[in-house]
Amino acid sequence: MSISPEILARQLARETHARQQAESLLEQKSLELFHQARQREQALAELRESEERYRLIVELSPDAILIAVDEEIVFANSAARLLFNETTANGLLGKNLLELTTEQDRSKAVQELQRVASGGRCIETEELAMRLDGSTFSVSVQRVALTYQGKHAAQMVARDISARKQLEHQLAHQASHDILTGVPNRQRLTDILEQALRYADRYATPVWVGFIDLDRFKFINDHYGHHVGDHVLRTVTERVRSVLRNGDTIGRFGGDEFVLLLHGAQHEQLNAAIVERIMDAINLPIVFDGHHLRITCSLGLATYPDDGENSQSLIEHADVAMYRAKESGRHLCQFYTAQMNQQFVERNQLESTLYTVLDRNELQLHYQPIVNLHSGHIVGVEALLRWDHPELGRIPPDRFIPIAEECGMITKIGAWVLQQACMQCAQWNAAGLGPLRVSVNLSVRQLDSPDLVANIATALKQTGLPPSLLEIELTETLMMTDIDRALHLLQTLRKMGVRVAVDDFGTGYSSFAYLKRLLLDSLKIDQSFIRGLENDHENQAIVRTMIQLAHNLKLHVIAEGVETDFQLAFLKQWGCDEFQGYLLSQPQHSDGTGALLSKHQSSLLIT
Repeated sequence: MSISPEILARQLARETHARQQAESLLEQKSLELFHQARQREQALAELRESEERYRLIVELSPDAILIAVDEEIVFANSAARLLFNETTANGLLGKNLLELTTEQDRSKAVQELQRVASGGRCIETEELAMRLDGSTFSVSVQRVALTYQGKHAAQMVARDISARKQLEHQLAHQASHDILTGVPNRQRLTDILEQALRYADRYATPVWVGFIDLDRFKFINDHYGHHVGDHVLRTVTERVRSVLRNGDTIGRFGGDEFVLLLHGAQHEQLNAAIVERIMDAINLPIVFDGHHLRITCSLGLATYPDDGENSQSLIEHADVAMYRAKESGRHLCQFYTAQMNQQFVERNQLESTLYTVLDRNELQLHYQPIVNLHSGHIVGVEALLRWDHPELGRIPPDRFIPIAEECGMITKIGAWVLQQACMQCAQWNAAGLGPLRVSVNLSVRQLDSPDLVANIATALKQTGLPPSLLEIELTETLMMTDIDRALHLLQTLRKMGVRVAVDDFGTGYSSFAYLKRLLLDSLKIDQSFIRGLENDHENQAIVRTMIQLAHNLKLHVIAEGVETDFQLAFLKQWGCDEFQGYLLSQPQHSDGTGALLSKHQSSLLIT
């Protein structure tokens, strides 16, 4: 049976269409495969680019980056090799990651690795790392888990923070230590003392707190400059540190004030030798910038628990004791006593009223006559300051003069004394009771004052007293403490025509070589040597030597504190020129002294 052409045509058309559909489908699939291949190639290229970029970022990172598998280092970038001081190729690879951590921080590093491995959050820590050469440094570390070449790994990123840590340490040190001397400052001292007190309570051991104030330090700053003052503070600090025992502390409380913290064993008393070593170390001469300086100090001591229950009260009571030492003459050590509290309150009361003492006319000058042993006539008077307080009564000069020096009132008071003494002496001379000179004592702070010479010149000009009838008295300790300043002042006074006497001779540390250089007129033998003349052959020999020494130096000799006929006869026998003392008259007001001068104007007081 034959197939019609129409059927064959339709069959052929169907086969052609099917073939075309298959070819179209094959072409579409081929195109899809081509695109997928291109995408895979692009993805691989991007992956390779990403990996290269990551490698470059890691390699060029300023932070040290290390990767460890099972704690064994398998990768280290350039920063890591530099940071950990790798000196040989691949010196870090193969090492245990924990070998780069110091033993004290190793347990912390292990805990961090374990926490990261268990999926813990990455946190930044600060540790002490160890270089390959064994040196240590501070690092900031971050650890994170990752996959490295198909294996579980830990990545460590480390940054050197040694400079920051050093700066933090310096700032912390500066906050707790004095910048100039390097010793603990006031705040740090309090902390150290509180720790010491807790230790003392636990083990029943004593603690002593010392308060040191350098004598006349303001003078050094004012006249030599702060660079000299700073050198003195550093030198004093180092000297005291060198003589302290292990465990003892010195700190700077402020200015020229220092605090000592001294420890003791159970039932131990403070050894006087310790205190002597400290004060002797401070007292050693200091030579700096062409200046020869001799520094002394006043030291107050308070004992725990007897003198205070906490650091504040101990420091305050040691400070009170220091002021007591300063008022007693300086260069002294004084232990605190309960009685000093009342004295300290009184001192503050005196200081507050000293500021207006001149306005209230509470100060007076008393005068003690000076007699010439050869002629028997009164040839001068010494002006002595007195203060009659409206509530406390008569205040001794040795009580209020140091306070006036401390609060700065001594300059005004000293100018007033010069004015009043010169005016009174001029009046006595104008009344025909002379020729009569007046002697005026200068204090430490007056010598420091730049207005001293001007005040003397003003007093002489306004009162009309001839300069030769004014005698300025300086203690030998004052002159020897600052010989250059004393020489300059004496030269100036000599040009003015004013006389100068060394007061309290024999009580200080005069050098005969310096005594020869000083432009002096008189030497006053201290009354402590005169009191013992009757029964003390050594004192007699000392006084004879003083008189001979002064005369050999062409100095006038005046003896203070003469109270007996024997003392007077002895002084006259050995050629002393003048004397003053209770044998003739105690110091008295100008009215009483004027009456005495009038009574003995022409009579001989001694024969």
